[in-house]
Amino acid sequence: MQSIPVSRSHELLDQIIHFSRILHDGGIAVNSSNLIDLCQSMHHIDIANRADFYAATRANLISSANDLESFDYYFKRFWDRKINFDENEFSDEEAGDSDETEDPQSESVQTDSLPQDADESTRDSSPQAYSAEEVLMKRDLGTMSEKEIEQARKLIAPLVALFAEHQSRRYQRARRGSSFDFRRMLRGSTMQGGDNITLAFRKKRIKKTRIMLLCDVSGSMQNYSKFIIRFVYALNRELNNFEVAVFSTRMTPITHYLKNNSVEESLEMVSASVHDWAGGTNIGACIQEFNNVYARDMLRSRTIMLILSDGWDRGDADLLKTEMKRLHTRCHRLIWLNPLLGNVLYKPLCQGIKTALPFMDHFLPAHNLESLADLIHKLRPIWR
Repeated sequence: MQSIPVSRSHELLDQIIHFSRILHDGGIAVNSSNLIDLCQSMHHIDIANRADFYAATRANLISSANDLESFDYYFKRFWDRKINFDENEFSDEEAGDSDETEDPQSESVQTDSLPQDADESTRDSSPQAYSAEEVLMKRDLGTMSEKEIEQARKLIAPLVALFAEHQSRRYQRARRGSSFDFRRMLRGSTMQGGDNITLAFRKKRIKKTRIMLLCDVSGSMQNYSKFIIRFVYALNRELNNFEVAVFSTRMTPITHYLKNNSVEESLEMVSASVHDWAGGTNIGACIQEFNNVYARDMLRSRTIMLILSDGWDRGDADLLKTEMKRLHTRCHRLIWLNPLLGNVLYKPLCQGIKTALPFMDHFLPAHNLESLADLIHKLRPIWR
């Protein structure tokens, strides 16, 4: 066991509270009693030992097996950069008190996190160290290179797998396993006169989440849309039950184009078939076309409908209101993803967003990988 200096214990307490808030925002229930127990346990373990620190944190903060995957994700992203588990030292990332001069060419330093024309007073006067993974998670989707898109796929693929397939509360029969089906065992024993018991097993059902994406490819959205289409193609294995359509002034399903041998072939076919790519926007008319022509074949009662758009619309507001209401009643959840929402100064004032907002179950940012990862974790409770 290793004692914790007073100054470090205060810093550790601050970080534990910060971490608990991240878990809470990610849909994991954490209360003050959990935090007290965790803080007390820190005096009985060596926090320089990662396995001990992880085990103590998980044991005190997690009460449901359904939260384990989410906890592991948040633990790795938060604590593995806060603590040097070999030397028992916290990083100075957030405190900004390092005296060392960072190499401006180093990938571990993020120098373009704010726009070039941002007010200098909004910048942190101290350099902040980021890992290459964190830089990529925070990078604007519309600026990613081909190499970064492939790296992004590897980062978020495990989360998408959780999003696409999840365990139901209901059970089904299994040939083997660690969970006994006592009801079936008792019934079988009763039928045999109660003399013999044959072991029977069960496992939780895997529920396939059906996802439908309507992607705005108008002029103001083309960079984000291009990334999303490439990203969906790259995640083809994880998202087997996924439908994609793009729209600007008309709706065009493109799922079948994403099954070709290369992403370049897919994009060429999409570009050739979508004649209004990078054009104007008529969201109401496009959703009406989807409702009338495609919804019967593409939507199910458990479909999660995602609309990726900044909401800039030149169409009829009354038509958009009517068609959004129709669409909302035909899907399980309607989620609007807006890249502009990542800007803290953004307000939903444009006509399209204001008209559609009452029919959204969720209105969320989609400007970087971090926002997409948070989306997945926030939506997991929907299917539990």
